Amino acid sequence: MNMRAVTVALSMASLLATVGCGSDPMATAEGPTPEEIATFTEAQEQFRTRAAFENAMQFRTKATFEDGVFAVEAQRSGQSPRTLTTDAHALYEWAIYLPAPPIPGFVNREWFLAENRHDGRSILYAAVEWDNDDPSDYLAVGWWLHYPPGVPTDEYEAAERGVFIDGPELDPSNPPAMPVSGEATYVGGAGGLYEYFYGNGWGELQGESQYVEFSAPITLTADFAEATISGCIGCEGDISAETLHLWPAVAWRGPDPDALPTDYEVHLGPAPFNPDGMFQNTAISVSHPERTVMQSEGVWGGQFSNVLDLDSNPRRVVGYSGVRFEEVDGSIGSFESIFSALTPATVNPQESGMPDE
Repeated sequence: MNMRAVTVALSMASLLATVGCGSDPMATAEGPTPEEIATFTEAQEQFRTRAAFENAMQFRTKATFEDGVFAVEAQRSGQSPRTLTTDAHALYEWAIYLPAPPIPGFVNREWFLAENRHDGRSILYAAVEWDNDDPSDYLAVGWWLHYPPGVPTDEYEAAERGVFIDGPELDPSNPPAMPVSGEATYVGGAGGLYEYFYGNGWGELQGESQYVEFSAPITLTADFAEATISGCIGCEGDISAETLHLWPAVAWRGPDPDALPTDYEVHLGPAPFNPDGMFQNTAISVSHPERTVMQSEGVWGGQFSNVLDLDSNPRRVVGYSGVRFEEVDGSIGSFESIFSALTPATVNPQESGMPDE
């Protein structure tokens, strides 16, 4: 999946001085001039185009984890990929936030990797979790930035972006044996980039945009008899604005956006899955209890693990989602994320089935 470059009209520091929600943009005696209206409309259309999800986002790449060395092939648009490894390109370890893996017996580690060449610089973040007794059973999640030559790393809007999820349980040459009946629930986390363009209800913020990393719980339900999967991001717990994994692509501990992602819900409509466990659909929408969302559009998809849980269901579902939504006041928002979710029978291996309701 290649995240589209985000052009921000104001720096995060200058946004601290603007007027937030509750201001009246029509409080001036004469109202906005035609030039101001045209400027706002142009900025609105630029954001709308930037946040359009016309093509399926790709999250697959080639990664390996052998003898404690992680390597990943970072794709570049129109150029040959770059392969970065922890033994040759390790820059440092962030080591501030890395929760314990949800599967008992697994351990994890994270790295920042970097390579600087005449044709540009690459920075890559990877978090890898693996079975402590069997390191060949691993899952790698991360992102990369490719900078053009001469562009400093703090100008990340100019960088080409990508994210990835990879591991042996997602090997397309070894697809899962999908059940043909029953259901399974998957619970986990989603995270990515949230951006918001301010409409005519936001005072001096009107026509500007802010962005932040977000994380959220995700719940999915697979109906194996119908061969569909559906779910929601932010329904079983709030979407939170916090920089955990996208540093330095998103400023560490920068100010939160005035329009917080909290209380939004991203609904993932039923997506048919293939016999190989792959799925993709445009049935995705956004809702908010206090803001009127007029329309949503986007895409979501992913795949099932080829490793089974104790109930003989695929133990994990991973994937991506991207959605743009427009509100009644002219505001536009977008959520781009990747996710991973496990069955409770995987997280609690002593249980033979789902926990009691």
